[in-house]
Amino acid sequence: MRALFLSALLAGCTALSPIALAGEAGPDAVEMAALYYYAEQKQAARLEAETNRLRLKYPDFVVPADVYSPAARQVDESTLWALYEKNDFTGIEAEIGRRRSENPEWMPSEDFSGKLARRRQRVEMMAATARKDWMGVIEAAKGLDPSTETEVDLAWMLLDAYAGTGAKDALTSVYRGLLFREGDKRLPDQQILTTLQKSTRDFPAEDVRKAMGLLATSPLLQAGLAPVELDLTRKDIADFNADEKRQTPIPEGEVGKLRAAAEKGERLEDLSLLGWYDLKLKAPESAARWFKAALAKRRDAENAKGLYLSLAAGNRQEEAYAVAQAYIEDLSADPAFLMNALSLRFSKPDQPDADGKTVTAYSNAILATSNADHAEILAWYAYNSRQYEAARAWFAKSLDWESAPVRVKGLALSLLRLGQKKDYAALEQEYRDIYPEIWAEIKVATPPKGRRSVSVEMPLASATGGGSGYLAHFKAKRFSACIKDISALEARGAISADAMLIKGWCHLELNRLAEARNAFEAALGNSRTQADAAYGAALTLLRGRLTDDAEAMVSLYPLAERRDREVRAEIYWQRARSAFDHKQYQRVLDALNARASLVAEPADLSQLRGWAYYHLGNRGQAQAVFARLNMHLYDPAAARGLAVSTAPIR
Repeated sequence: MRALFLSALLAGCTALSPIALAGEAGPDAVEMAALYYYAEQKQAARLEAETNRLRLKYPDFVVPADVYSPAARQVDESTLWALYEKNDFTGIEAEIGRRRSENPEWMPSEDFSGKLARRRQRVEMMAATARKDWMGVIEAAKGLDPSTETEVDLAWMLLDAYAGTGAKDALTSVYRGLLFREGDKRLPDQQILTTLQKSTRDFPAEDVRKAMGLLATSPLLQAGLAPVELDLTRKDIADFNADEKRQTPIPEGEVGKLRAAAEKGERLEDLSLLGWYDLKLKAPESAARWFKAALAKRRDAENAKGLYLSLAAGNRQEEAYAVAQAYIEDLSADPAFLMNALSLRFSKPDQPDADGKTVTAYSNAILATSNADHAEILAWYAYNSRQYEAARAWFAKSLDWESAPVRVKGLALSLLRLGQKKDYAALEQEYRDIYPEIWAEIKVATPPKGRRSVSVEMPLASATGGGSGYLAHFKAKRFSACIKDISALEARGAISADAMLIKGWCHLELNRLAEARNAFEAALGNSRTQADAAYGAALTLLRGRLTDDAEAMVSLYPLAERRDREVRAEIYWQRARSAFDHKQYQRVLDALNARASLVAEPADLSQLRGWAYYHLGNRGQAQAVFARLNMHLYDPAAARGLAVSTAPIR
């Protein structure tokens, strides 16, 4: 309906109650609007019919003298504007519906309708951006033209969305529309600078510099490009650090600008960038200084690695070891790095004794990486401190991973010190022809004299008999027999955390959730089994739909990245399903968006997303979701959703 539909009313005409009841003095503004509209459109028959209707309803009604006047004022939309300011789109739809029920010909003014559509678009884009729901941003931005858009922050949101989804062509198109406008459509200098700074994230430095050369037409803009140049330097250094093949240094004139900025200490990222850059250029003293400055600002595993490597490269081994020990928890996510960093205490007999925390961390790192060399180092450490059970276990583990004569020798010596002659004879028979030179040395070797104050924990295979008993049952998926064997061990006394961990997995496989939870929680107390036990406990809680308890578990005992992603994806799925069942549709979308930031969204969850949009009244977004699903693979449920979301509102 055209804007003329909302004709003016008499100056001084008083608006009455929205619902005109019999006996009132006269029609309200909405009813009068139709009268003025028919007059303005010169629809005499409809004007007469409307006049007769009003006279029947209001016996004293008199047609205004200026009904044909073009100066008649518009219907009062103050109620709609008040709802508009609150972003109450549901309330606006209800008010429009109420007015149209009284007068089917009435429509909001073009001014209000246009601004309402714009406000709705902004609110939807901002909400989707806050959730990092990049597909939601793109859907909400339909109709936005980057080459003419005046509210540039909306186009910036679209840039973030296309960058987040990897849509390079669309991303380039938006940048081109923003940066290369001409005449009065050209963006203000500050907005051009902000857009260029964003582009350093998405394009090679060379391309951005070419664009800067084309755009820097004013002295103000040229002066403002310094921060963009600094961002490009950061990008150059980051690319150099990441590319193992690149060895030619970046011109020091360019790097010097970042060094000067980093000296002010404003950005932690600059300190780290320069640390890795100097380390690659074999300037460890300078690198160590940058990493120390970064760690003084925030505890961080990557900067701890950088400091360790810088100190080690400068032959400051004891200082490097101290860094590894101080950051054991932070570095545990990279067991290979931590293992190599801690090995100094175990590989040389003249080193001071390691503490219990270090021994446990080193053991866990070896098991996580299945590294035979380090298992051998730890085995000799245990042997030389006369911990023969642990030595036997670690020599056996290293031998399982990779055979070597020195490992057979260590295992044989451990068996002799333990008095396990039968096992020694079996080992000699197995390896005599393979490594004939070691047996004479073994028989004349004297026992070690040293003793360490800290005990070395045994690996899992040793604790379970190296493949027999309950571990064999577990591997063969004889879960009931596995539990029976472990229970027999419990009856004879305390059992290892490793056995409790296996017991938890067996109970979980048999869907005995309470027993599985108890077993996993018992294994949480040992640092070696803690991570696996927390993972098992979280899966058990999720299977029992104890979603909050599972989240508390992984918050208290952080998991490795892959496991954490798996558990949290299931947590968000359960929350989305529960919220949907309780008709809490915004919570459904929040949970699905959180899950989508971790893992890809399968079709069944996308259907849930579509229905959540539909129930929230976002029919356009619901339609887009169902259409996308229907495009890839026909599914009756998705087809039904598409049909419902595209049906006209009645």
